[in-house]
Amino acid sequence: MKNGFGIEGKKEAFHKPRDKCGIFAVINYQGPGKAALLTYLGLIALQHRGQESAGMAFKIGARIELIKGMGPVERVFNREILESIASPSVLGHVRYSTTGSSYPTNAQPLVARSVDRSAIALAHNGNLTNYEVLHRELLHNGHIFHTTSDTEILLGLLFRFRHEGAVRAVKKAMHTVEGAYAAVLMDDKQVTAFRDPHGFRPLVIGCLNGAHIFASETAALDTIGASFIREIDPGEIVTAGPEGLSSIKISSATRSSFCAFEYVYFARPDSVINGTNVHEARKTVGALLAARVSADLDMVIPSPDSGVSAAMGLAEALNLPLEWAVHRNPYLGRTFIRPTREEREMAVRLKFNPIGNLVRGKKVAVVDDSIVRGTTSRILTSLLMAAGAEEIHICIASPPYINPCYYGIDIPIAEELITLDSDNDRLAKSLGANSITFSAPEDLYRAIGLEKTALCTACFTGVYPESSSESEAGKSGTLKSDNSCP
Repeated sequence: MKNGFGIEGKKEAFHKPRDKCGIFAVINYQGPGKAALLTYLGLIALQHRGQESAGMAFKIGARIELIKGMGPVERVFNREILESIASPSVLGHVRYSTTGSSYPTNAQPLVARSVDRSAIALAHNGNLTNYEVLHRELLHNGHIFHTTSDTEILLGLLFRFRHEGAVRAVKKAMHTVEGAYAAVLMDDKQVTAFRDPHGFRPLVIGCLNGAHIFASETAALDTIGASFIREIDPGEIVTAGPEGLSSIKISSATRSSFCAFEYVYFARPDSVINGTNVHEARKTVGALLAARVSADLDMVIPSPDSGVSAAMGLAEALNLPLEWAVHRNPYLGRTFIRPTREEREMAVRLKFNPIGNLVRGKKVAVVDDSIVRGTTSRILTSLLMAAGAEEIHICIASPPYINPCYYGIDIPIAEELITLDSDNDRLAKSLGANSITFSAPEDLYRAIGLEKTALCTACFTGVYPESSSESEAGKSGTLKSDNSCP
């Protein structure tokens, strides 16, 4: 099978770099405090989007310097490092990768330098679907790669055209690359943010004390006390410099294709996307799921912490008690983004512990936002059964995930998707549960408040956005100024 970008649905086609990341940039901040500390706090707020590496690029005069490393933000940056970064403009990034791509050289931002000492830095969230074609072309033309990340493709194109100015460089790069990209580019003059014409990945603009902020989620703006200005539109290039903001709309696809999985799983519940609060959307899906549950239940249990919002909606709709009957160890990260199956399974067992006195002899609904590989559901069910639960009914607040993602979610091969088994009774039995119930796609659309045509739901429906809708990328737009940051 091929999707709209010509990617074949075979196992070997999925072994390539793909990222799911968080971006936070502060531009021309004059205090109080330092831009580096704000960036640190912003990246902490986005830590859920990537735990393998973190980095910051910052301007010192006409130079761009870089500090990055493996591990979470607080491990890479200590107080001494943050105090040493005096620049008013800082570009930050957190990242996770697929197995085999977790190298220090892949940590972002990536920086390209010229013999004249000029440089650009790039932070990218997404996945370029024509990576292999561009990679071969660049190798043929003598390009030497230093990473295994598709971000280097984008960086190389921007560096090639940098002398034409940031906006023209981005326009030419957008005309070449395909797929998902929300990205921020820093040079010695300004910081430029842009999104692909489909708008797969989120990117917002904020303001604090006269400085502009670019961030992957609004929750990061809230963390530092910044005000939300607006989202960057699909196909838009926004530049922040000494004169304020300016923007140009290069193109938009025939329809937007924002990733529905941002609402389901990745975004923080306190973030707002496309005008909808993520927690409220998840809670509404849980309430709508109640009409699809036929089991006789005693209580609703959220799968910590990803199922909490939906569990609240389900419990309220069914008029059942909501019990935090599974303790979550807060010192372990998200199991979905751990690279190997062995690591994921061990992490789940270390992460959860049921409260036997609450579940013993009870018929319980265990609510989670999604099920991909089934690792968490299978082990959590076995733990609850061992704790004495009479029946366990799994409730999933999203449709079955039956197709691989080509736009930045780490599902490398179709064989890993447990919901490929469309027989729910057999699927429930394989998980050790009495039943499993999924939300319908229309539940998700209703909760999000967007038409299905405005969302990418390929992982649920198998309908991938068409490449023809990106054919307008690179078309000239109208430059607009916006100095709305007081």
